Amino acid sequence: MIRMVNNYQGPWSLLDDLVSMQDDFNRLFDDRNGVSRFGRRSYPPVNVWQSADSVIVDAELPGVDPNAVEISVVDGALTLSGKRAGELDQAETVHQRERQEGEFSRTIQLPYRVDADKVLATYRNGVLRVTLPRAESDKPKRIQVKAA
Repeated sequence: MIRMVNNYQGPWSLLDDLVSMQDDFNRLFDDRNGVSRFGRRSYPPVNVWQSADSVIVDAELPGVDPNAVEISVVDGALTLSGKRAGELDQAETVHQRERQEGEFSRTIQLPYRVDADKVLATYRNGVLRVTLPRAESDKPKRIQVKAA
């Protein structure tokens, strides 16, 4: 929903209206649970969860060569990118196409800093699992209280 500015009430009111309009645009293009408002699914679909020691990301990548997947961790975000080759012969007539092909890139904001040197990625049965250990410097420190 986009709000129109009908009456001018000063410079701060106009700024509030502009910020509100920006929020509306952000919601329009928001991507929650892998589906945008335009009905397009994000690819690859992922599950993300965390423990005290790591973040685990499972990405469904059936038919993708695991050696062709690029994994990077930059500024607190994990990015998975690569290419899924087409399976259909171009000479054939397509009746229905739901499986995506071509290049993909998916960025997931991480809940805390990770140790990029210890990231582990495994691929099994079409699922890429990326385990991102929490950085030691980011782990909560227990402070012992000394009695005086």
